[in-house]
Amino acid sequence: ARSGGLPRLRPARPMGPRHGRPVCCDSGGACLAGFRWVTTARTHTGTPLPLRPHLKLARADVCPSPGGRLVIVGDVHGCASELRCLLDKAAFRPGVDALVLVGDLVNKGPASAEVIRQARDLKAFCVRGNHDDQVLEAWHRVGRYAGINDQYANRCLLDELSSSDIHWLQELPLSLSFPWLRLAVVHAGLVPGLPLEAQSFKDLAWIRDVYRDDRGVWQGSQKPSKVSQAWASAWQGPEHIVFGHDARRKLQRHEFATGLDTGCCYGFQLSALVVDADGEKEPSICQVQAARVYTKPADG
Repeated sequence: ARSGGLPRLRPARPMGPRHGRPVCCDSGGACLAGFRWVTTARTHTGTPLPLRPHLKLARADVCPSPGGRLVIVGDVHGCASELRCLLDKAAFRPGVDALVLVGDLVNKGPASAEVIRQARDLKAFCVRGNHDDQVLEAWHRVGRYAGINDQYANRCLLDELSSSDIHWLQELPLSLSFPWLRLAVVHAGLVPGLPLEAQSFKDLAWIRDVYRDDRGVWQGSQKPSKVSQAWASAWQGPEHIVFGHDARRKLQRHEFATGLDTGCCYGFQLSALVVDADGEKEPSICQVQAARVYTKPADG
């Protein structure tokens, strides 16, 4: 996603029009004498791509202590209370276990800013979801919100977030790989037959189905059709992919893919896949019930 070598060096500047504070050097950017490496690569929505779109992790990066687990949580969508309950039910141990989020931390639920701060406080590993990208779209006033962000339904969230929070969201990778477990996390899914680095942002953040074109090549689709199938049912590995985004299908369990969006914001469940960091125990599902219906189901 970052072609042409290193991104150009330019002075650090405020990350959005609503906040005049520059992003601090300790918020994740590589700073030098008041400058920060800033990528000029953009998504199809106009938002900046993260400097490291595909993050490959080592065992020591994730769970440095023996006996650690990956607690991989589905789409939280602002349901901060349910996230706390889920971590309590899973007996999550900060500093021993690793929290991994499949994206869509924000929108639809009541406490999006709180979810972001929970994730940051717990040093969670996350990927960027389409709703996280929507926040960036509104903040930067690009794409649907070019020139004005008053049409963003959750615009009060922009006032609750600091420029450091926005920078953190912006630098969330599009995929997380745990190669010693042969496991990867993306928000929405993958097109079979394409290397991870060749997957488009649109598919990584929006795909639900795949279909074969006239050449017999898989193509991604955001919505099911008569000729499509769930992308996860077509995925043949070898990596096991954990994803979210597809609340209509609820919990999905395929040989090489597990879908964790179980519609918490719609009054259903918040789900986690609990994975032993050394692969010595079978993964398990942990769920909590939503406290109430926060929004009516709709696509996207």
